[in-house]
Amino acid sequence: MQDYTELRELGFKGGLETHQQLATRGKLFCRCSTKIRNDEHDQEILRHMRPTLSEFGEYDGTALMEFKTKKQVHYQLYNDSVCTYEMDDTPPFQANPEAVESALQLAMMFNMSLVDELHITRKQYLDGSIPTGFQRTAIVGVNGKIPFMGRDLHFVQMSMEEDACREVSDIGHHVVYRTDRLSIPLVEPVTAPELYTPREMAIAAKLIGETLRSTHLVRRGIGSVRQDVNISIRGGTRIEIKGVAKIGYIEPLSRIEAYRQKALLDLRHELKTSDLTPDSFKPIYTVLDKIASAGEGFDPAMLESKNHKAAVMVLKGFKKFITTPTQPELSFLDELRGRVRVIACLEYDPVLEQATQLLRSNHNISPEDAAIVFAGPEEDLETTVKEICIRIEEAFQGIPPETRQALPGGTTDFERILPGADRMYPDTDLPPQPIPADTFTRLQKLLPPKPWERRDLYKKLGLSDHLIDRLLNLELCDLYDSILESTDLKPKALASLLADRMRGSKRAGRDWIKVLGIDGVQKAIIWCFTKGVTSKGAWHILDWMSLNADSTLEQALKAVKPA
Repeated sequence: MQDYTELRELGFKGGLETHQQLATRGKLFCRCSTKIRNDEHDQEILRHMRPTLSEFGEYDGTALMEFKTKKQVHYQLYNDSVCTYEMDDTPPFQANPEAVESALQLAMMFNMSLVDELHITRKQYLDGSIPTGFQRTAIVGVNGKIPFMGRDLHFVQMSMEEDACREVSDIGHHVVYRTDRLSIPLVEPVTAPELYTPREMAIAAKLIGETLRSTHLVRRGIGSVRQDVNISIRGGTRIEIKGVAKIGYIEPLSRIEAYRQKALLDLRHELKTSDLTPDSFKPIYTVLDKIASAGEGFDPAMLESKNHKAAVMVLKGFKKFITTPTQPELSFLDELRGRVRVIACLEYDPVLEQATQLLRSNHNISPEDAAIVFAGPEEDLETTVKEICIRIEEAFQGIPPETRQALPGGTTDFERILPGADRMYPDTDLPPQPIPADTFTRLQKLLPPKPWERRDLYKKLGLSDHLIDRLLNLELCDLYDSILESTDLKPKALASLLADRMRGSKRAGRDWIKVLGIDGVQKAIIWCFTKGVTSKGAWHILDWMSLNADSTLEQALKAVKPA
């Protein structure tokens, strides 16, 4: 187990925002289906985004940043799963009642105080992932808590909101989105910043997932759940790592981000004790006469074919700082690359290179100066040098608040400026939506046992942590409890049959539940028990039945002749 003593001393603090799609039949504010599509789209539209003023007459920083990218946004549409609502050509219906009730039940699972009236607000998204430029969202519960590692883990709130599009590609100033996922209902429970090691972050994510799945109200599969991981250390600021798809990624991402912040704080100290100031750097660059002199990272033929230019920017006295390590195998130059890649939309990879020694000599660049080479359209070159100066100025302040994207191995890259409160404003299309008083009592009766309650019970029955994890993660607890209540099967044997053998059979192409259904599997296991068939025998019978669905249990018993 990793020793996180140093990170504790650095004041590591984290929190999680879990975006979990709901298993509803329809989308949140229209009547379209929630089917995920991978077939050819029916049509495509092009949009450009622009920021709008908040209720207080302010522009959100993220919206302004996205506007600077000058993106052209392409949407791939499906006639039977996208309508004029998603394209902002039709007002929304009231929130899907099925989604509202599911969200309330999930808030109950986290012991939250529930709202008695939904107030829909708009959250600006200028990256193009939502065609309207905003996401409709509403708080359904606040002030929750669940047992966690001998203490309570608190939750600030849970929101219900519509999901965004899926990104297909993002090249230069063109980004392409698929709209099948757009407006699928999801919930977002948000923890308080009470997680103090990367390992606690991963354990909390697992427990949150178990709690959501235990209700059978959420979707499963790749992309149906995404974690936003929030990290800070003492003296730093909140950094949000966006859309982490697997719990296994959370611990390394959290660890590396904490040390990235320490490296940036150390860099701030070095800069402030140097002779440099933020005013030392000006957005000035020199276009290179010979494209070939830009270095091996750039293809002269490609640059010339697109009428692009190569340029060099000199950063006085910054040579020793440009290579400051920030993440494994990454440096401060990669901090600049990330900012430029997103905002200037340069198409070349890497978007920034250090100048070659030959180029430095030809331009009489001092050994103490950093020299950065880049290429693209003339207007993008100007944006590039401005963003480099902005990012260096931020280095004198410490750690800029950012949303970052997860990369393989646990490193991250810049995605956008961290949004502020100005991105939220009331929705003028939807009035408050009251929740009938009897709804809460009715939904409370439908709640399953909590995962931590089941863990305690299953441990008393002698089940191993491995079997308990499998029953919870495969959503087999209700089936297990029901069979155990109806028979005298040994708890361990039944758990192994459902959690291990059924899973192994599915991988081998013998899917019990898909062929027989939950009720059919339960009926078969109880029948085997009444006939004196062992759990191993039941395994063989269910395997045979999954390949011979029209047969009877008696025929299956005769065919496999189990011990």
